[in-house]
Amino acid sequence: MASDYVISLDDPAAREAAVAGEKAAALARLLQHGLPVPGGFVIHADASAEAMAELSTEIERRFADAGEAVRALEAASEAVRELIARLTVPPALHDAVSSAFDALGDGAVVAVRSSGTAEDLPGASFAGQYDSFLNVTSSEQLIERLVDVWASLYSAHAVAYRRHVGLPVAEVKMAVLVQRQVDADASGVLFTRDPVSGVAGRMVVNAALGLGEGIVAGEVPGDTFMLDSSTLETVERTIVAKHSMVAAQPGGGIATVATPQELRDAPALSDEQLRSLGSLALRVRELEGGDRDIEFAVTGEEVLLLQARPVTGLDDAEDELAGEFVVEWDDPDDQQYAWMLAAGDFGATPVRRFSQDLRRLSARHSALVFGDTGVPMARGHILTFANGYPYTRAPKVAGDEVRRRVEAHIVLGREYIDRGTTLYEQVIEPEVLALLGELGPFRRPAGESLASRFAFLERAIEAYGHVMSDLHWRQLARRLDAPEWPQIFHELTSLPEIEAGTLLQAVDNTTTRMVRRLRGLARVVQSDDDLRAAFAARDFDRLREPALRTRPATRRFRRRFSALLRDVGRRNGRSYGSSTGFASPTWNLDHGIPLRLVASYAQQDLDTLDARERAAKQERLAATAQARAATADRETRRRFDAELKAAHRQVRFMEGHNALMEQGVAGVMREAIWWIGEALTRRGRLEDPDDALHLSLDELREATHDDGDLRPLVREREAEYERRSRLSPPKVIGDGEPPPMPPGRGAEPAENAGIDGTILRGTPASKGRHTGRARVYQPGNDGTPDIEAGDILVARNAGQDWTPILSLLGG
Repeated sequence: MASDYVISLDDPAAREAAVAGEKAAALARLLQHGLPVPGGFVIHADASAEAMAELSTEIERRFADAGEAVRALEAASEAVRELIARLTVPPALHDAVSSAFDALGDGAVVAVRSSGTAEDLPGASFAGQYDSFLNVTSSEQLIERLVDVWASLYSAHAVAYRRHVGLPVAEVKMAVLVQRQVDADASGVLFTRDPVSGVAGRMVVNAALGLGEGIVAGEVPGDTFMLDSSTLETVERTIVAKHSMVAAQPGGGIATVATPQELRDAPALSDEQLRSLGSLALRVRELEGGDRDIEFAVTGEEVLLLQARPVTGLDDAEDELAGEFVVEWDDPDDQQYAWMLAAGDFGATPVRRFSQDLRRLSARHSALVFGDTGVPMARGHILTFANGYPYTRAPKVAGDEVRRRVEAHIVLGREYIDRGTTLYEQVIEPEVLALLGELGPFRRPAGESLASRFAFLERAIEAYGHVMSDLHWRQLARRLDAPEWPQIFHELTSLPEIEAGTLLQAVDNTTTRMVRRLRGLARVVQSDDDLRAAFAARDFDRLREPALRTRPATRRFRRRFSALLRDVGRRNGRSYGSSTGFASPTWNLDHGIPLRLVASYAQQDLDTLDARERAAKQERLAATAQARAATADRETRRRFDAELKAAHRQVRFMEGHNALMEQGVAGVMREAIWWIGEALTRRGRLEDPDDALHLSLDELREATHDDGDLRPLVREREAEYERRSRLSPPKVIGDGEPPPMPPGRGAEPAENAGIDGTILRGTPASKGRHTGRARVYQPGNDGTPDIEAGDILVARNAGQDWTPILSLLGG
């Protein structure tokens, strides 16, 4: 009978997880209490076991033979899923499911979701492990999707996870939830408690336009809102440009499509919708007896609940937040000193094992340059780690000796300046270029042994330490407390310091030339309607499709794009003032980064941008003439010309040395560690190439000589890193007295910078006023923002990850 296989969602039996699976049972309980859950039915968990009973022995055998190796596991998974795909659904089940679908009425559209009987158990979360399907429009499609959901029980990642949490591989059941499809205006996920920090009193909402598959899978951009749990007011919001969304397709299935222009910049949810959603979430938490991860859909002003599962890991988070930062000294004598936390520009984070070794190498090079030059930036080069956080101190060197070193280095720098050049141009830059030449151009090393890849990594690491921690500081052959260009400008002309920046704008340098090439690529995109459409949707995979790949414009684009990567492909966003971390990929490793930049430019009026650049140069020339006229006499004018020339040289130096050092040499090293990880991943010893960052240099060296599985160690290190990330490291450890801050450690922000009531005040860099749309980006936002001409960027850094789009900004 139909009731043996199919259970209405409002049937009491649907509330039993052993029958309906955890997902459907939770929704049935909410429906029982009158909460808005789309109606539907559940296909009994026993149906999957009965249908696949004859395959159970074969399934067990294939996975047992595969063992733990990733490739073997994937092959076994593919074979098993093919076996299941050929199953004939028992006639009684087929008829029961078809009848239940027909009972939904003509034109019914449903979502077909997995509902495992072992989902979301204590210590395990199967979120995202099994398949679900949207926009199913017929009973025939429904039967096909039913089998597909059963088959997802045996995906490689699902089997690996069951093994990891100690559950059986084959003796599992899968109920299937069939619900009316919601024609959603927006969808998303709400956490009744911040899932990152574990802090109570805040609910976090991620929402995108269209169907929820895009935001759950992380494939389309979404807005983020934080609600106060007591008032349901929105206390934080991050609104992004939503150029793409997931939508139902005629005849069944879903696709990522371009978002209508008028909706792209509007919030996915209104304040009223957020309040309704928050109110429902509190009710769910009360009924289910704990914090929940809730999937939802919004149509009009109606909010519908699609899933509610426990938020895992909060107890651990609370334990870590409550934990003390205990320092265990490797050498007890170290406790007598004051060790300063080596925090980045945007706070302190623990350091992974590979980066710890990198910092130790860098400290040795910093010791060399400090011994020669005494530069303050290299003084704190004695290094230790506490709970994975780096702490440094300076050696005990007499002040007179440090001053002697500094003065001697300044004299050396002055000798080059007197000859009309600099130490950087004559000594440092040629040495860095020679090192990059020895390391060679970017290449993906197909077939190279682990040993040869590790040898290249060692060379790249040594070059990185020498360049970034020795040459990088050695190039500072001038007094750090010397007046900067704005002060000199004001002294020589009596004009306001804020006008000094105009005399430096549109000075040709490495970055301006790169931006022109990005705009040139954008012009190629604009020349072909199909190419333009692909970039508008950020659908870069289409560039490989035959229909688009063979078009003349695409060929021209690919040639120019390849040439761009040859020159600047090692960019990784790292620089002073940048929030981009070492783990960020280079452009060579992730072509999506520069392609998104091109896409932003392709949406603009490029003729206007070119005209703006020409106008900026003309404005610079006019301002220069005006400033020269404001000088008092010939000698002052001569000094003005010399200082302006030096300021222009400094602009070119800042962009040029960053491209060679932070972007070039550091990029080579980032790619080298990725290549090691890629080789280990292909061999089934790591899950992901970037997992290599969790291994020390010695562990990577050892990995070139054995075939051991590194994944358990990486999982342990990942858990350790997460625990450490929740600690609050003190700024100083040890019993010593902290030293005074040396001069020249960076410009201080304006006195009134920061949040002033409802006004956010920044630090001015140039004169003028601008009114535009604010684009707010916080640390942790992935990728480069979709900026349109005239937008105002609000971010905590102004580093190299933003530089390529600065010419679009109004402020």
